[in-house]
Amino acid sequence: MAETGGIQHYSVRLVHALADLFPGGRIEVLSKNDVTVPQMPEQVRVRILGRTHNQLRTMAFAASGIALAMRQRPTAMIATHPHFARALLVAKRITGSPYLACAHGIETWGHLRGPFRNALASAAGLLPVSEFTRNVLVAEGMLDPERIRVIPDTFAEGAFATGPKPTQLLERHGLHPGQPVLLTVGRLSASEAYKGQDQVIASLRTIRKVLPETRYIIAGSGDDEPRLRRCASEHDQSDAVIFAGFVSDHELAAYYRLCDAFVMPSTSEGFGIVFLEALASGRPCVVGNVDASPEAIGHGRLGFAVDPRSPSEIADAVIKLLTQQHDKPWLNEPETLRQEVIRLYGFEAFKRSVSQALTTLLPASFAALKVN
Repeated sequence: MAETGGIQHYSVRLVHALADLFPGGRIEVLSKNDVTVPQMPEQVRVRILGRTHNQLRTMAFAASGIALAMRQRPTAMIATHPHFARALLVAKRITGSPYLACAHGIETWGHLRGPFRNALASAAGLLPVSEFTRNVLVAEGMLDPERIRVIPDTFAEGAFATGPKPTQLLERHGLHPGQPVLLTVGRLSASEAYKGQDQVIASLRTIRKVLPETRYIIAGSGDDEPRLRRCASEHDQSDAVIFAGFVSDHELAAYYRLCDAFVMPSTSEGFGIVFLEALASGRPCVVGNVDASPEAIGHGRLGFAVDPRSPSEIADAVIKLLTQQHDKPWLNEPETLRQEVIRLYGFEAFKRSVSQALTTLLPASFAALKVN
């Protein structure tokens, strides 16, 4: 339940949406990795397993979910990580309670076979966060499209706002207010090298021919940092790349305001909450066009979607944004970007999507929950 990653973030928002939709209901939450209970609405009870030994935690989590279902006989169950749908299938066979499974991105793509696929096929419905993942479920998993309803990601809209570049961060990184700044936020993990920081580095030479003062801030830490530092050196861009290290939630909003464009040409994004956060801060985005990223920027309306493996396309999009030489004048209007991303993906839009999905996929259960 802690908001340390995309699935955790989604899970927290989903619980809050359910609490708003069913104020008289009781919501039981099992959290696999937390060691403390996050703040939740009054009718939500959170059971945490984060203190369980790591090697036993997954088994304990699944077993606890089945045992809880046997005791509570819930009206409905939801697995916010799709692989735990296998535990809910067992619980359904014992209790008869229907279940839904969320689907995000790489944890689903390429895995739709065997017991995992069977658990998804046995669900009352599937809740992918993007049309891209929905299409994968149908094409790769041959799952029934009539039982799939997209609930796009959302974000903590109150935590981000438009505004000038923060003086403290300008001074920390040796920048001046008029200097063009690009930003990517994400874990620097070798397993997440698909986020494309290396491709942005490769595009800097072209960008700096037009805008020589451009700096690229890479926010995040992890085992992929040495490779990215070598990449900057090999492209002779070490002076233009700033490794900011781990950025706390306290400073994250300030980093978005520090940049002029958020650039993350990913190849395997299930949606991309960071794009929503950047847009809510009034910063346009450059994203990859081979995954779900374009959906997060209004199918390209709130930035540019480019070939993520083409430094020249990345450079062209960045230069257009930084010089304001493009046909999307709203990209130069921070408050317009903020209001538009809230309209598309704010919490109220998210809650409507949850309500519509439950009404369609679990009509009897939804009616019972409304009564309760």
